Amino acid sequence: GFLGKGPAARLSAITRCVATAGAPATGATRERIEGLLKDSKVTVFSKSTCPFCSQAKSVLQAEGVDFKTLELDALAPEEMQAMQGELQEMTGARTVPRIFFEGKCIGGCDDLLQLQRSGRLAEALPQGSRAAGGTAKPFKIAKSEQEWADELDRNQYYILRQQGTESPGSHQYDKFMPTKGHFACGACGLPLYSADSKFRSNCGWPVFDRCYFSEEAGGCHVGTKPEWGALEIVCNRCDSHLGHVFFDAFSPSNPNGERH
Repeated sequence: GFLGKGPAARLSAITRCVATAGAPATGATRERIEGLLKDSKVTVFSKSTCPFCSQAKSVLQAEGVDFKTLELDALAPEEMQAMQGELQEMTGARTVPRIFFEGKCIGGCDDLLQLQRSGRLAEALPQGSRAAGGTAKPFKIAKSEQEWADELDRNQYYILRQQGTESPGSHQYDKFMPTKGHFACGACGLPLYSADSKFRSNCGWPVFDRCYFSEEAGGCHVGTKPEWGALEIVCNRCDSHLGHVFFDAFSPSNPNGERH
């Protein structure tokens, strides 16, 4: 099972990697990697232009995790190639992100999202990896409307903070059907929906059948508020408007009929 004693046991059910900080060094590149793993309980090997790396780092930030990042594309080309080659030797994959908990590779972005979706990320994280000495940052975000107005562009502020509605078919994600990753709050960046929760619809707006759940959020990442006979949905971290939820999309994979 997933539960066990110590980080290694907790990760055994999901890891596809076998790297450890104590493995024998095979050269300067391996030594550099091992040094990075020893310096931080959570380490991410990333590329600054990779969307999956951005998603993984966003999840860790949302969970209040202190982590170190090495952006491989900031290295000289030969260094980057050597680093990716060594990571492949250690973990079986050249792709990024490569995420390590206490020197053990847990995999990439999908593996991290799997932990989050299952509600097991908190127990998988190494002790003391939380910000502020092991205590997670407060989940809720409270800002003044002026602060939001300064951070968001005019259309974002209208939709997210003033409960506005975009024209049907105008959103860039309306017909976008990714196979990996997640969709996050446009205001605070909290991961809200996995890629596989999005389904096709002719309503004119992106639609989802389920949202993320975590212990840190105290439940679902998406909340509801009664509004003029409908249910408004909001980000449970910053209270920004997301749209509405209806219960008219029943299918074998969506027995509750939820359409966010």
